[in-house]
Formats: sequence, structure tokens, C-alpha cells
Amino acid sequence: MDKKQIMKMSDTWKDFRLTEAKAKHGFDLTDFKPGGFKKLLKVLGIPMVAKHKEGYGFYWKGMGIEIITGNNPITGKFHRTGGRKAEKNYASYMGIEGDDAMVKTAVKHIKLNTSYRKGESVGKRDFI
Repeated sequence: MDKKQIMKMSDTWKDFRLTEAKAKHGFDLTDFKPGGFKKLLKVLGIPMVAKHKEGYGFYWKGMGIEIITGNNPITGKFHRTGGRKAEKNYASYMGIEGDDAMVKTAVKHIKLNTSYRKGESVGKRDFI
């Protein structure tokens, strides 16, 4: 195999990794037990600080995983100014994307650390 063939093969695999599908999961109207969301973030190695996009939600990012919530369960802040009053431990709608193993771990710990979940979407983010 010559250098040109190796470079072409390398480029092909690089493109494959970039287009690889992410695992997804969603939850509807999610209430965490006190401190449950912080436990989830700790298990996943995600910092306790969210990025907020007005009207869209709170984004929590770690290595190989991203969680989007409609409400910030740590501060209680709702994603839209003038919406709901602050409600700690309430995540509202949740979406999870990332590596398959990380998403499975997140789902497991969400189920362990929540007191209520109205619905769930496996393999997609139906709710947010």
C-alpha cells in the first residue's frame, strides 16, 4: 500500500467518525429527587454550570454527552423569562444525546434519581 492509498483510507475513516450517529433519549416533565440532578451530573462528569439559551433551554455538556433541560433543576430557573416561577429539582423536558454508553448511563441514573417522569422517548428527543 502506498502513501496515497493510506491517506485516502485515513480520510475515509475520519469522515465516518464525524458522521457517526449519536444515541438519543428524551423525558417529559421530569422531577428530580432533592440533589438528584447534581448526582447525575457528577456520575457523568459534567460540570454543574449550564449554558442557557433564552427560549430554548439549558445545555449541560460533558465528554461524549449533552443534556438539554427546559428548566434548570439546580437553580430552578425556567428557560424563558416571564415563564414559570423558579422550581428547584424540576428539569421539565429533557433531551440527551451522545455516545451510546454515556446515554445509557444517563438514562439509568435519571430513573434512579427522579421522583416523577410523565413520559419517555427511546432513541429520540421527542420533548425538547
